[in-house]
Amino acid sequence: MTHLDAAAHRTAVVEALGVLGSGPEERFDRITRMTQEAFGVPLTFLNLVHDDLVTAQSTQGWRQGGSAPAEQVFCSTTVLTDEPMVVPDATLDPRFAHLAAVTEQGVRFYAGAPLAMLDGTRVGTLCIMDAKPRELTAADLDLLRDLARWAERELGHTIEDDRVRRVVAGLVPEPVDVPGHTLQVLTLPRADSGDVADWRIAGDGRLHVTVGSVPAVGSASAILAAAVRAAVIARTDVPMDEAVVGLEAQITADLSAADTVASLFHLRLDPGTGHVVHWDAGHGLAAVVRADGGAEVLRSSDLPLGLQPTGTPRTPGALELGAGDRIVLCTDGVLAGVGDVDALVELARTTPDATGLVERVRALASGGTLVVLSADRDTGRGTGRGAGLSASPASP
Repeated sequence: MTHLDAAAHRTAVVEALGVLGSGPEERFDRITRMTQEAFGVPLTFLNLVHDDLVTAQSTQGWRQGGSAPAEQVFCSTTVLTDEPMVVPDATLDPRFAHLAAVTEQGVRFYAGAPLAMLDGTRVGTLCIMDAKPRELTAADLDLLRDLARWAERELGHTIEDDRVRRVVAGLVPEPVDVPGHTLQVLTLPRADSGDVADWRIAGDGRLHVTVGSVPAVGSASAILAAAVRAAVIARTDVPMDEAVVGLEAQITADLSAADTVASLFHLRLDPGTGHVVHWDAGHGLAAVVRADGGAEVLRSSDLPLGLQPTGTPRTPGALELGAGDRIVLCTDGVLAGVGDVDALVELARTTPDATGLVERVRALASGGTLVVLSADRDTGRGTGRGAGLSASPASP
């Protein structure tokens, strides 16, 4: 990558942080304040380098948000290095002796550590300045590095939070039309949710529905859930027994690396006959509610993805969905508001239609995913209009 390319990439990453021009933020000011106290210096800066400018995102002893041409600032050199840069006396260093900070503002000492994102892009610096010459010990440099890592984490959270928001938004597929059936969906996504949800029409006209969860910690759950969903989608037109084997082969390593597992329920409906085949990898949150009021929780002894012993096949199930019957699927987030799967089944039994069930669950749950697949009550050949309802917790 050329110098110009690297600078353009740095600018793009800085802009992606979304903090330029945002004004003072305590999370950054806390870092520069503690850095100032730790080193006993009059000036500390958390600077971002972009578009041939250096912007003070946070500073102690100087004005917030000010920018200067990169060629007039120490930090434009620091950001090109992997290690902290120390200038004991700038008047004696030909690289910096001409800078206005030295000749007009009396800066003699400078030390700065580069700030890098996870992809290695150095986006700015955490630096200290003084009006008198100074030296830093090895312990001082270690402290400056530690404080810089803190600043990196705060900046990284900005990108990570935005990434997670985009990932979570992308986890909700578009509504689909299912001839003779209605698909009602309630999604209440959160950034820390590991819900897996997908519904789509395969090339053979069958409806595929997948619901599950990845119980990882924090934002990793949403990222892993996206990976699981992508692996499911990639096998839309693969026979179900082959799809399960390929899915486990693809994602088990990622789940193991994150020290987690994935529970998943997957079904395939033939809209013309109402025949449903399904498998359950440790999810256990699926039930069929019959038109006559009967109900059955679809249980399985299969373990979650990542725990099933190698070579142990999954156990498929099958059922017929007749007019007025409903399949109800959910994630743990829904049960946190409803109670348990038996309580959800009772809600379904006592609610005459899928729309009403969705609204009752919406009033009780603050997170999670609910999917209700209903066979139309007429001849089994309905309008073909599936209703997809996706809602955030704040939706009316």
